[in-house]
Amino acid sequence: MRIYTVCLLSLALLATGADAQNLYRWVDKNGKVHYSDQPPPKEIKKVEQPRLGVSTIETSGLPYEAQKAAQAFPVTLYTTPECVAECAAARDTLTRRGIPYSESRVVTTTDGDNFKKALGTDKLLFPSLTVGTHKQIGYEADIWHGLLDMAGYPRTAIPGSVPGQAPGNPPAGK
Repeated sequence: MRIYTVCLLSLALLATGADAQNLYRWVDKNGKVHYSDQPPPKEIKKVEQPRLGVSTIETSGLPYEAQKAAQAFPVTLYTTPECVAECAAARDTLTRRGIPYSESRVVTTTDGDNFKKALGTDKLLFPSLTVGTHKQIGYEADIWHGLLDMAGYPRTAIPGSVPGQAPGNPPAGK
């Protein structure tokens, strides 16, 4: 039992030393870049010791296809406080498909002018949607699904994923 404890303790000490190794970077007289855990030759004047950060993998809770689509074709839902049933149906469509979206609420005259300019229309019809540079004024489920399909968004949300609004964009009525 005692030998077992000593072996485990020795392994633990060796493992902590492996973390603290130095990395050296230098360029030789021929212009070749070297990386090593050993110090460079003494004639090398400029030596860098790059710091290695912790490697992490970004997981946003979205499937890869949705992440890729969201980056290339961000979705914005335009609503008003007066738009209740159709805007709820529009939100539900996006949520069921697991689409990350931001919601822009048109409340003031300035908001309305910005909406008209952004969508290139003189109509105030809600809900409306942009998928990247593609615009749809008014809610027509088949057309919305077509735009989202074209952008590469998945047809259904992955169970356990967290679809819906981007942070900082409260839904209507909140």
